[in-house]
Amino acid sequence: MLNRFRGRGPRASANGAPATQVLPETNWTEEDDPTGTPAVGRVVITISSQFGSGGSEIGRIVARKCGLLYLDHQIISEVAKRLGITEEQVAQQEEQTSGAVGHILDALQSSSPFTINTEALLNPLRVPPQAQEQARLRLTQKVIRELATVGNAVIVGRGSQFLLHSAPRTLHIYIFAPLPYRITNVMKHSGLSHDEAAALVTKRDNEHEAYLRRWYGSHQDQPSLYHLLINTSLFPFDLAANLIEEAVPLVKEMGT
Repeated sequence: MLNRFRGRGPRASANGAPATQVLPETNWTEEDDPTGTPAVGRVVITISSQFGSGGSEIGRIVARKCGLLYLDHQIISEVAKRLGITEEQVAQQEEQTSGAVGHILDALQSSSPFTINTEALLNPLRVPPQAQEQARLRLTQKVIRELATVGNAVIVGRGSQFLLHSAPRTLHIYIFAPLPYRITNVMKHSGLSHDEAAALVTKRDNEHEAYLRRWYGSHQDQPSLYHLLINTSLFPFDLAANLIEEAVPLVKEMGT
């Protein structure tokens, strides 16, 4: 289904939020850039969350209740497909803040931007690591903007609250919970011991914050970024999803 989103590029943010970083070395033109704005009558919901607070689970419930497309690992899948690498490689690069996608810039500069460049893939040192990371980021941003432009979607994480910050008909949600609750939740769903779960939560928190600080120059726990903040130690997942569902009709009128 995501194949239909090919052939467009992202546009730098024009709002007061931290500017997204893009590479100048591409042959995408301004008129090809997706706006990231869903059509009138369509909506986008971005969900940002602390690890272990239930953001992904709530996103799935909201998507089901509202008849929206749920987009989380599907974004990784689409980026991997366009780069000609595995989803595991993309996910690993998201977790670590340095990547090794040596062929991205060559692919971006080719006449068919997302074809696999085998020579470059086998010689990753041809492209500086930072340029590789920026190129992967730009492609991720491009996919998110394309999906948002189509609309009627729940987009989970990956800086979407920054990238789509001022987009009309877009609702930004932040899911959070106290650390003890998150540790307990991870223990419950993963079978880890308390110490193992605590270490995993800390690791994921640090990775996520490093990603946002590096590429967006900020962190996610800022109330001004969101329309609705939900503490899941106080609201069960189903009730949290109901709160978001209640806001959807209002969102369709935002920015019209």
